[in-house]
Amino acid sequence: MIKEGMQTKREQIQTRMMLLPPLEAFIPEDHPIRRLNRVLDLSFVHEAVRGHYCQDNGRPSIDPEVIIRLFLLQAIEGMVHVRELIRQVQVNLAYRWFIGYDLDEKLPDHSTLSKALDRFGDSVFDELFKRSIAQCKSSGLIDGRVLHVDATTIRADLDKDRVGKDDSPDPDARFGHFPDGHLRPGYKQQTVVDDHKRVILGLSVSPANHTEGDDAVDAVDQAIEQAGINPVAVCADSAYASGENSAAFEVRGIRFISPPRLPRNGTGSRYYTIEDFAYDESNDVFICPNGCLLRNVGRMAGHPDRRKYRASTLSCKNCNLKPLCTKAAQRCVNVGIHHASLVRLRADSKTDSFRQLYRSRAPVVEGVFAEAKQWHSLGRAWRRGLSKMRIQCLLIASVINLKRLISLFMAYFTLKSIPKSVLKAAGRIISRDSRLILGIDKYPLAAYL
Repeated sequence: MIKEGMQTKREQIQTRMMLLPPLEAFIPEDHPIRRLNRVLDLSFVHEAVRGHYCQDNGRPSIDPEVIIRLFLLQAIEGMVHVRELIRQVQVNLAYRWFIGYDLDEKLPDHSTLSKALDRFGDSVFDELFKRSIAQCKSSGLIDGRVLHVDATTIRADLDKDRVGKDDSPDPDARFGHFPDGHLRPGYKQQTVVDDHKRVILGLSVSPANHTEGDDAVDAVDQAIEQAGINPVAVCADSAYASGENSAAFEVRGIRFISPPRLPRNGTGSRYYTIEDFAYDESNDVFICPNGCLLRNVGRMAGHPDRRKYRASTLSCKNCNLKPLCTKAAQRCVNVGIHHASLVRLRADSKTDSFRQLYRSRAPVVEGVFAEAKQWHSLGRAWRRGLSKMRIQCLLIASVINLKRLISLFMAYFTLKSIPKSVLKAAGRIISRDSRLILGIDKYPLAAYL
């Protein structure tokens, strides 16, 4: 250090030996990484990946738990490139402490992480996601009565001119419609979210050209199995409102909240639409506005999931409403095989309770998508291929669920500092979340502290 009067100039070269306290001493108690570490359960990792390592030959490996922790850091901070992740860990004390490396330890090479993904596959990350759900459930963060399902597009790391080509570096990516209306190569993540605390209960990943409504029932079934819940309602946007989905949820005893689109009329807008015809499910006939029957005449050629109903030529010939119905000799109606369920869905969509439940959808599931894209880089694929895209989605979903646990953990210690007399008085006016706030001791949160 050089002194010139009262002005001081520090030398930038440090040559003295220093004795430092443990690395943990430098990490503040309220640091987000320390909070994450308190709720993180990776006890399963070594056993889960044991089959991917030779146990009696070769060089010692990088600890697989360290690899998982590095990938979690990538998801937490939304770092697209693994090289940037390693550079950040190199200089960040909290990151080093999180993965268990001292200041003078050499970090794993970025290529080690990439090879680990090929070695592990997505099974260990799927287990990480399932455990985050189990932790949230055991801590009372999952209500399970109302679920929201929706899909979001993810831009692939691929030039649009190479989509679907034999030499494409990402053979699984496909063109899909993105929110701005453009077609881009990418993937689609379908997600099931619990209404109570926005915990992610299930997800699936597919190429971007996949129709999300086709997988809705399977996605909800997966979430029900993983979380061990019995929902009473599932909310989705109008893209999911098919007769097939409506019928499937009816069989499961789940109310389907998805506004059906206006029926298409093959005879033109100036004629009666399908909604003007009453459907008698017990007799499998339609009744026209003039009271005549349209009977089932079989399935449509080339469309095994659709049926054709036809009125008699005589009844149409003598009908005074025919100018409003059809210009053909007889009126025909073509519907899907689950039309009755679609009729009930349209009737339900006009009720106040249906509208109220549907209004709750966007803040929950779209809020989760916004969180995942803005803070954890879900909007862009980190790597190429469907399997690696699924790993990215599982990591980010696990991190989001763990953040819900961290919030509960923070609330726990906040309440611990409040006198019991104050809490008792507040209990009389507290909201529906009182079972989490005042009854928090009955959940095994202490196991994570």
